[in-house]
Parts: sequence; structure tokens; C-alpha cells
Amino acid sequence: MAIEIHFEKRIANHNVIREADTKSHRDYVIVTALASIFLFGLFAYGWQHYRWIQYGYRIQAAQKQREQLVEIGQQLRLERASLRSVQRIDAIARRDLGMVVPSPGQLVTLRSAAPLTSPSPTPQPSRSQQPESQTEPASFAAKR
Repeated sequence: MAIEIHFEKRIANHNVIREADTKSHRDYVIVTALASIFLFGLFAYGWQHYRWIQYGYRIQAAQKQREQLVEIGQQLRLERASLRSVQRIDAIARRDLGMVVPSPGQLVTLRSAAPLTSPSPTPQPSRSQQPESQTEPASFAAKR
């Protein structure tokens, strides 16, 4: 049978003063600084990549909107051309507004070279002597 002997030695470490290891502290600061620089670079690259993707989406949306606006512009140009059609305007004027081509006496042409005086009224026969179609003002005659 083996006999085990244990010696108990009490060591008082409360009086021991640990010296600061400056080399270890400096290595810790350097590693921390390099890691933070690496992480900052990684975050900067990630942010740039994120922004690049966002700008790509914006450009794509702007191109799509531009295509839609070009298509709408073409439709509006076609509609404007159809609305400006002389035949269409003439048909609406005759059908809906009751307009007719003016008779030769109803058309008055003003020129820029003409003097700025109002024309003197010409003496007209009394209403009883005029035929019925001439008693109406010119604006009503145009709507018949």
C-alpha cells in the first residue's frame, strides 16, 4: 500500500506586486488598431457596394419611367395631330355649333398697316325695308 504525503504550504501573494508588461500591452494596442482598420475598410466597402446597388435600382427605375414618358409623349402627339385635323374641326363646327361659311359681306379682314381708327358706320336701311335674314346680327348669322 502506498502512502501519500501532502505538505501544505501557505503562500501569501497579497504582498506580490505584478509588473506591467509593456511589450504585451503594446502588442494588444497594435492588434486592436489593425483589426479596427480592417473592420472600417470592410464596412466602407460594404457601404459603397450597397450604395452602388441602390443607384443601379434608381437608374433602372428612371429608365423605365423615361420609356413610359416617351410612349405617353408619342400618344399625346398622335392625339394632338388628330385633334388638329381640319376636317374634324370643320365637322364639329358645322354639326355641333351650327356654324356655316361666312358670306362675302360678313368677313372683315384687319391689316396691321391699317390706321387704328374705328370704321365709320355706313347708313343702313331701316329694319322694315331689310329682308329678315339681314336683320340678324352677324354673330347670329354665323350660328345658323
